[in-house]
Parts: sequence; C-alpha cells; structure tokens
Amino acid sequence: MKLLLPILLLLFFQKSFSQVVKLNTTLNFQFVEGPVWNGKGALYFSDMNAKKVYKYIPGTGFSVIRSGQATNGMAIDSTGCLVVCEQGSTNQVVQMDTLGVVKKILVNRYNSKAFDNPNDLCIDKKGGVYFSDPTWGIQPQDKQAVYYIKPTGECIRISGDFQKPNGNCLSPDKKLLYVDDSNDKNVSVFDVQPDGTAINKRVFCILKANTGAVSGADGMRVDSEGTLYIASGVGVQVFDKNGLWVKTISIPETPTNVAFGGKDLKTLFITAGTSLYSTPVVVSGNPLYNSVPMMETLNTVVFPNPTKGLLNIALAKYQSMHIYTISGQEVLSGKSLSHPTTIDLSSLRNGCYIVKIESDKVVYTSKVFLQK
Repeated sequence: MKLLLPILLLLFFQKSFSQVVKLNTTLNFQFVEGPVWNGKGALYFSDMNAKKVYKYIPGTGFSVIRSGQATNGMAIDSTGCLVVCEQGSTNQVVQMDTLGVVKKILVNRYNSKAFDNPNDLCIDKKGGVYFSDPTWGIQPQDKQAVYYIKPTGECIRISGDFQKPNGNCLSPDKKLLYVDDSNDKNVSVFDVQPDGTAINKRVFCILKANTGAVSGADGMRVDSEGTLYIASGVGVQVFDKNGLWVKTISIPETPTNVAFGGKDLKTLFITAGTSLYSTPVVVSGNPLYNSVPMMETLNTVVFPNPTKGLLNIALAKYQSMHIYTISGQEVLSGKSLSHPTTIDLSSLRNGCYIVKIESDKVVYTSKVFLQK
C-alpha cells in the first residue's frame, strides 16, 4: 500500500500536467504576470516582485529588457510597442518599446487623482486601451473600476461596479468586452460602442472556485473562435463563446495570466507563481491583424483580390507595408515604396493573408486571397 500511493499520485500528476511544460528550468522568478506574444517570435512578461520585464524566445531563452519598475499586464499596439500597466510608485499606463525604454505615459490620473493599481489591459481596433484598476492596498480612487483610454488620450471610466476587476479582453470582432473579478465568480461582458464606451453589463459565465465566492480570477485571453481562457484559483478555466464551461487546465502553480503565441498561435503561455509554462491548444489565438486599427478596407487600395500572385497597391506614398499569415506570422515587408507599387506574392502558398499599410499616420488593413 505504501508503494501504491506514490505510484497513483505520480500517474495523477502526469495526467493532469502531461501537456503543461515548465519553461524556466534553470532560472528563478519571484512572481510572474502579464505575458504577451509580439507576433515575431518573442514573448514578453513581467516578474512583478523582482521589478523586471523579460523577453523569452523559444529555443533561445530569457533576457531582461527592463529593471527597477513593477509592471503587470501588457499588450502589443499597432506600432509593435508594448502598452504596460505599471504599479508601485507610478500606477500608470505607459507605452514602452521592446528594448524596455518608456516612450510615452498614456495616463496616470483620473479626476485629478492617481490610479489604484493598473492591472491588466487590452487594445481595440482604433488603438484605444481598456484597463482594470483594482486596489491591493492604498485606494486613491473612489471605486475599483475599468477604464478606457481613447485614441485622443482622454481617459473615461467604463464601470465601477466591481469588487476587484482584473483580467479583460475583447472578442475577436472587438464588439464585446469581457472583464473578470478576483473576488467574484461572475465574469462580465459588455457591448462595445463606436466611441469606445461599453454598456449593458451582464454575466457571461460563472467560474468554479475552491471555496466560497472568491474565484481568484486573473488575466484572460480569447481564441479566434471566441473561447475564453481565464486564469483563476483552480487553474486556467476555458469557456466557449456562449459562456459554457469546456474544461479546466491544471497548472502546478496558481496561474496569473495567459497568452497565445508560437508560429501558428497554438501555444498557450501561462504565467503562474514563480514559473512560465506552455501547453498546446487546438484553436489558434486571436490573429495579429485584429489588434491593428482597421481604418478602412483595401478593396480599392489593394487589387486584384483574389490575386494570382501580383498585388498592386494604389497609394501615392506610404511608410511601410507588411504581409502576415492569418495566424500573425510576418512573411513580407517593405518600406518607403513609391507609387505605383506591385508586390510579388508568388513565393507564398495559396491562402488568406493580411496586408497592413501605414500611410500618413493612417493604417489600412485587409484580407487578401492568393490563388495561383
């Protein structure tokens, strides 16, 4: 019997964690958070207690890009920079390049008062930023709330009807905003309006919890089919687009946040306690182009569509052009190209691609179909 019990426990843990791999086998972290994949082969995440931001390249390893500031949730904006929730002495949201240099403070006050603890965030098609602001101590604000930074820089409060708002993300079509609450089992959903406001708060799903109503809900992400992956006290809980529970991914430590990454966006990276983990998923995460401002379709700017190989860009001038696979991997790019421009796609496989063009501070994006 003494020998049987360890064997049964070993089999249980192998079954629970067989597809979950710890990535930092030789490096020690203190408390990790805020993972985000940049679409170009690298994952960024925060070691909050150590006041460091790390870059992780699969197959290469870890490197520190910033030290000395506690940070939490992060996202990638349309310029390729990181948008970061800072905590501790600053409690603000900033734009930071991938070398760790802060380029701009996006917001650090609401109603002339400091924020409590900017925690997690997501970015809409226009470049606006939603972020949660719970308190873990001092509370300058009158409510623990969710905010929206408009592309103009104005910051508005979306909702203060939370106990401790935390993880948030947008649906693939950016029409729904999801927000969870660390002290509540209910995950809320809002209808996003054209001006960035979010209305009609209602319960989307109910999390499982170890005890009572405290869910320990933390960061969340959505895949390309609208399925939510929510870090919580019992693991990463997965709910489909209708709010129905699918499964719970067990992690050796309590997960704090998740991010889709890898070449096909079918790797789920999980920050948990002192470790970074990964596990494969069947459905890819949100394609990269969903985070790019969709100013207008390119039916009249890029043609023919579908194309047999040669793609024309009908803009007098533009700063850069990028072509991505539907999963977000960049396959072609060019800069300072003059009119008229013809791009040869014949080296690519047949399929759907995303064309992104930056011109005079306007970003154009569209799907283009290649059929040789």
